[in-house]
Amino acid sequence: MRWTARLAVAALIVAAAALLPQARLDGVEDDDLTRILGERDALTASNAALQAEIEQLRAEIHALETDPAELERVAREDLNMIRPGQHIFEVRTPEPGTPARALGRGGPQ
Repeated sequence: MRWTARLAVAALIVAAAALLPQARLDGVEDDDLTRILGERDALTASNAALQAEIEQLRAEIHALETDPAELERVAREDLNMIRPGQHIFEVRTPEPGTPARALGRGGPQ
């Protein structure tokens, strides 16, 4: 008799363990589940975009380490660096409606 009682208790525990998660899910509203699934999908898409950005940055690092032309391009464009002996000329275009005097071309005063 003791074995049958033990088996009955074990069966009840197994049944409770199997049905408890389902009972908890039945209490979750459909709106909450839809919201959670939407958040999961958004996070998955965000992770994929970040992974693509990481790969692009790794490729840029590799190019900077191996290609002198790429290194020079970044130095010139992003850091505004020049080689020794080079000169920079800044060309300004006037905005529409700016008088010539404001640009220093007004002639004698």
